[in-house]
Parts: sequence; structure tokens; C-alpha cells
Amino acid sequence: MNAEEMRRLLWEVQSAGQCSHPIRLRGQTTNLATGEVESSAFKVACKDRREAVCPACSQRYGTDAWIIAATGMNGGKGVDESVAERPRLFVTLTAPGFGSVHTITSKGSCLVRHQGQAPCEHGIARQCFARHQDGENCLGQALCAECFDYRRAILWNAASSRLWTSTVQQARRNLAIHASIRREDLYQVAQMHYFKVAEMQRRGLIHFHVLVRLDEADSRHQLDADAVTTAWSAAIRKVSIQNEHGSFRWGRIVDIQQIGRSQNDARMVATYLAKYVTKTAGDALELARVFDSRRDIDLRVTNSHLKKMALGAWDMGGDSELVQLKLREHANTLGFSGHFITKSRDFSTTFGALRQARVDFNAPLRSGDPVRGTFTFEGRGYDDPKASQLAEVLSELGTEIRRSRAVRAAGDVSSLERANDREE
Repeated sequence: MNAEEMRRLLWEVQSAGQCSHPIRLRGQTTNLATGEVESSAFKVACKDRREAVCPACSQRYGTDAWIIAATGMNGGKGVDESVAERPRLFVTLTAPGFGSVHTITSKGSCLVRHQGQAPCEHGIARQCFARHQDGENCLGQALCAECFDYRRAILWNAASSRLWTSTVQQARRNLAIHASIRREDLYQVAQMHYFKVAEMQRRGLIHFHVLVRLDEADSRHQLDADAVTTAWSAAIRKVSIQNEHGSFRWGRIVDIQQIGRSQNDARMVATYLAKYVTKTAGDALELARVFDSRRDIDLRVTNSHLKKMALGAWDMGGDSELVQLKLREHANTLGFSGHFITKSRDFSTTFGALRQARVDFNAPLRSGDPVRGTFTFEGRGYDDPKASQLAEVLSELGTEIRRSRAVRAAGDVSSLERANDREE
């Protein structure tokens, strides 16, 4: 490859934001110098949040998520810096256990808690004495697939968003009780904001990682960090939802940590939380797309445990009593139908505002303005396959540079991982 060809490929990749699979569009633009309307072809980034689909776009999405989380804790981007002095929590909500799975405990071992017990009714040992390495295929897999309650696990995923909403409402009720006021009057005294990321664990169950901030309008009620912690702890223990499919509540493993006032504490939490916004179930590309059929699941999914979850969701979606859950539409998320990232309105800035700022910053680099309503979709990918390879190389290089900087800036986040990837 000569220098001219390399420059051409580099320009093509950079103009598409180093996206691995850009979208090709054709339409009309107005030349900024002459005013002439021209027909142009563009490649724009796919903007997919999932790392398994597009590393470059997911990195940008994760960066935006970090900014939203960090500014909600420290201020900036239109958020007053006084938020750093307010009560702030980092909350991890986990799923219950639906059967034993292979894991890595804080001691490095797998499951030894059933030591000495007889095998299950299917003849499978109830313990595992191995010391697994991160990335092993067995992690997240059920010790006994027959004992694992796949139906209940899928229904819990489907109910988790509603369970979250009920928990937020109960936490606000608890704060109102603490302040000795009516629930509907709480907003006049204090407002509780949050930023939530849903993580799909290797065992196929949803965890929620949440930043919580309390903005107090009336300090006479003394709603400090301890009061907010108590309100959330009581809400998590109390809340359950019932429907025709059963009763659902959080797992016993819950982690609530108060965030210190140093900016580094908040940045460390933001870094930890942002790494989950780009994940798919099992970090697999095979679960990044909606399934078209049951056969599609059989052919695409190689992880046996996640395949059972996806097939279970698909099959249950055909049940007339479960049709309202739309499980077939969400078989690739194993029954979870909520958003993987949500926030309350006034927590901090928005993805839309950050994207618009990026567009405005790059505006002087444009040679033409697009004419609205003229663009049509022409396909996906680069004209030259080498460009896709170059995009992946540049993305990996950029990721390594940012990762090394993040490690130096954020410090050790291991203390935040106590409730992660553990089973009930």
C-alpha cells in the first residue's frame, strides 16, 4: 500500500469517526463557499453503544456516559459545582439466585458453600473447587441446567424495570417519612436524582448500578447522606411486586456506598459505572441483535446457558398469558425490556446535549451543509475492506491509550466490585 492509498483510507476512516461498520448515506449538501447544491455521499458512524458491535462508537458512548455521571457528581456542563457537597450514593442492586452457577468469588475460588452435600437429583455435584480464570467459558454457566430455574429467571428480568420504579418511589416515601412531611410535598424540601446503568451478567441476569444524589431545598429537615442511605436500604428490603406470574424482589446481595467529597471519588465511581454501558449479555456479538426466529437463536448463540435463556424467552413469548411481556422481541436481552441506561431529568447533562456540542465543535471543518429530507440509506460498511481493518486497529490503539490514562486517573476501583458478578 503506497502513501497516497494510506492517506485515502485514513481520511475515509476518520471521516466516519473510526466506526467499524459505518452507515452510507446519499443526499444533497449546500456548498458553504458558493451556495451551490451538490449531490454527495457520506459515511456516518453507526453510534451503536455495544462494544461487541462497534468498539469506536461504544467508546464514544461510554465517554459520554462518564461525562454525564461525573458532572452529576462534581458539576459542570450546566450543573452547579455545589452538587459535590450534597449527599451522594453508589448503589448496586442484584438479582436473586435461580440456581448455582460457576463464578469467581472474592477469594478466587468457585462454589464451595455446599461442601459435603449430596449431588442434586440429577446427579450433578453442588460444589466446584476449581479456581477459574477470568474469560473461561464455564463462568456464568449453571452447575446443573436442569436445576436452574430458567423460566423464573427470564420473568425476573422482565419484571426488573417495574421493580426498579417501585424501589425509587418507596425510597422517596421513606425520605418523606424521615422529614415528617407528605410524600407529595417532598419535592418542596428535597429532590432525589439518579443515574442508572443496567448490567447483563454472565449468568444472564440484570444488575443495576445507580448513582444517587439528593438536592435539598430546605436544610431544616436534615436529610443527610445517612438518611438517604437508610431510605434506600429500607426500600430495597421492603419492595416486591406481584403479578399473575409470581412475586419478584431484589437479591439479598445489596451494596450501598456513600461517595466522599473529593472529586477523585466521584470520578472513580463514574469510571466504574461507565464501563457497563457498552456491555451485552456475556459480552457477545451473538446477543447484540434482535432474533428473527427460534432457529436464529439456535444458529447464532454458542453459549449454552445464554442460549437456554434466549430460547426460553422466545418460547415463553408464544404463551398467550405472557404475550404482553413481548418476550420474543427481547429474547436477545433474555427478557429484559428496559433501557440499559436511564437518568432522572435534572441529574446532569444529556446525551443529546453532548452530541450537539460535538457537532457544533466540528462545524468549521465541514465544507457543506446537508439539505434536510434529501438523504437516503445506501448500505453499511466502507468501500475498501482495508478501511474496516484500519478502523479496528485505530480503535484498539485509542482504547489502550485511554485505558492507561483512566487507570492512572481513577485509581483502584476494586472496592466497588464487591457485589458484582456474585450469585444469591
